[in-house]
Amino acid sequence: MRVRRHPGNIRRMLDSRLKLVRAAQPLLAASLSTITKVCGNPSCHCHQGSKHQAHHLTYKVRGKTHTVYVPVDFTEEVRSWIEEHRRLKRLLQEITQLSLALVRCHCQEQRRRQGRS
Repeated sequence: MRVRRHPGNIRRMLDSRLKLVRAAQPLLAASLSTITKVCGNPSCHCHQGSKHQAHHLTYKVRGKTHTVYVPVDFTEEVRSWIEEHRRLKRLLQEITQLSLALVRCHCQEQRRRQGRS
């Protein structure tokens, strides 16, 4: 993201991002993976080639990875929650960059003013 070095521009960009921080839906810090598997029924079509698909949600708690099965009819909703988390994470990263730019700009402005007086 390119930031203009004027405090007014930085504050305006920061304010617009801060308004977007509100979550539109639940959010989930996890990954969704699709796996294929063969069931235990020997007469099932999965033994002939087309395997069953299952979705698993992977997340971490205190550094340990946990996995949860996600039902097929719930997959799209869970996927949208993960995307909402990613959106907010990107937004918070932009807010951090803008805040740092504002601090740097303020320091430069102070030095510039001290040099004139």
